[in-house]
Amino acid sequence: MASDLRSYISQLEEVLPQQYVVIEKEIDSRFEITALLRRLEKADKFPSVLFENVKAINGQSGKRVFTNVTADRRRIALALGLDPDKWRSELTAEFARRAEKLIEPVTVSRAEAPVKQVVKVGAGADLQDLPIIYHHEMDGNPYGTLLVLTKKPENIGYNLAYHRTMYKSPQQTGIHMSPFHSWKTFTDNEKKGLPTPVAIVHGHHPAFILAGVFMSPWPWDEYKVAGAFLGEPVRLVPSETWGEDLLVPADAEVIIEGEILPGVREPEGPFGEWSGYYGPQRQNPVIQVKAITHRQDYIWYDTDIGHLDHPGIGWEAEIYRRVNDVLPGSVRGVFCPYSGREGFHAYISIEKLSEGLPAIAASAAQTVGYPKLIVVVDDDIDPYDEREVLFSIATRFQADKDLTVLKNVRGSMLDPSMSRLTTHTSTFIDATKPIDEPFPLRVQVPQAALEKVKLEDYIPRERVDEIPYTSY
Repeated sequence: MASDLRSYISQLEEVLPQQYVVIEKEIDSRFEITALLRRLEKADKFPSVLFENVKAINGQSGKRVFTNVTADRRRIALALGLDPDKWRSELTAEFARRAEKLIEPVTVSRAEAPVKQVVKVGAGADLQDLPIIYHHEMDGNPYGTLLVLTKKPENIGYNLAYHRTMYKSPQQTGIHMSPFHSWKTFTDNEKKGLPTPVAIVHGHHPAFILAGVFMSPWPWDEYKVAGAFLGEPVRLVPSETWGEDLLVPADAEVIIEGEILPGVREPEGPFGEWSGYYGPQRQNPVIQVKAITHRQDYIWYDTDIGHLDHPGIGWEAEIYRRVNDVLPGSVRGVFCPYSGREGFHAYISIEKLSEGLPAIAASAAQTVGYPKLIVVVDDDIDPYDEREVLFSIATRFQADKDLTVLKNVRGSMLDPSMSRLTTHTSTFIDATKPIDEPFPLRVQVPQAALEKVKLEDYIPRERVDEIPYTSY
């Protein structure tokens, strides 16, 4: 059986049942879903949630929505077939490793494709039938927050990317694209006066979805990347609008087919973005919807954007890969923490064999995404523990010699602190110990004692759970 969203949910129920919640009570897609997620967040709870009775835009109840999937790295590890406890460096390394073992997709017939169980074309393809979500108070309209699929020019392959799509009317959405691969395909077509075919994919196995956050080189076919993450070929089927000229994932839950219109710009936004701030209203391209296909009892997959459900693992893994390319075997871990919105900060742990290696690591990391703060630490520091990273800065860093500031670096338009539209200033902190002079050892308990003394042998688990969490 092919991997899909349902197989993942079944696995989640079995392996991590405490991280999976089903809500059967009726709830509105207009702010109520995200209000409930904020309630959970305030309680420091981040489960995946399946809403069984959601109102669509047209008010019709009974729609299903699955969200908050990647808000815990253990669930990402599970999606890649790892033990959920291997969510630190093992997850980053596995993500990067799989991206280099591409798997060719396969094509199946329409009869074999679950996403073709219901087909709506033309005026029948009505976005109002879908539970597209209002996420934040000032959002311009309901927004889709999942993958937009495009085909690169000259048949070199497909691209999968997260792009926000704003509901405008029953057959139109706005779209905001950062200046990467989708934008290149669109602008190349627009120069020729041609529309750009797209397929918006709302629902598939999370390993497939994660292909949309990996920064693949331009020539790569990201269906092959998705196959690598799934560990099996992605099953494809001809689209309703373009047939074999645009193949779509057969095991998706919902696919919206459309065209980005050339030469058309309309107001789009504002929208609460991954940065934690509203992206302003801009003149952006428009998608004309051509068809909607879905499973009979589809599950609408949504990302709770602007919160922990933002899969920064893609940039993290690409930093790991690029640093490992220039410092083979030296990388011990890479973390893009939520405190940096999983994109603005990067912590890199290396085995420092000589002076100068931290700067090489930071230079490689600078080429991925929009890092504003890069901290390189020694291999005795856990980069996934920010207290450890801050300890390293406090005791191994001197600003007059270990701080590097790089101006006019490409930044994110969603960063409200930028004074220019496209550039920011990046900071590199070398928080590693010098290797050409003595340096004190860290305090530690003998490893043998740590292995011998188990917490549960002295304090009951339920009592440990009652002790409040302490933060400093």
